[in-house]
Amino acid sequence: MDQTELIELVAKDLDISNTQSQRLLKATLREIRDLLKVGQAVTLPQLGTFDTATYEEHRGYRPNSKDFALFPKRRVPVFRAGTSLREDVYNTESDEDGTPT
Repeated sequence: MDQTELIELVAKDLDISNTQSQRLLKATLREIRDLLKVGQAVTLPQLGTFDTATYEEHRGYRPNSKDFALFPKRRVPVFRAGTSLREDVYNTESDEDGTPT
């Protein structure tokens, strides 16, 4: 599923136009991104938690140059699935084509 299909599903479910649905999705994602930029976690019940992890400065091997390098301290986004989502996905049986049985 791509973004367009998701927008259409949300619009149909909420009985709103595709344009309104697109604006809703983009605003939600923008707010999540802005909160993550300042280091704040976002928890969505039944989905999971968007958060950040900080990696300290460290020395590591670069296979391309076959040399060691100093990697700077950095913060990266992470997602932890909620228990409900994890259980729903784990318990879903599917056949080879991916459709639930």
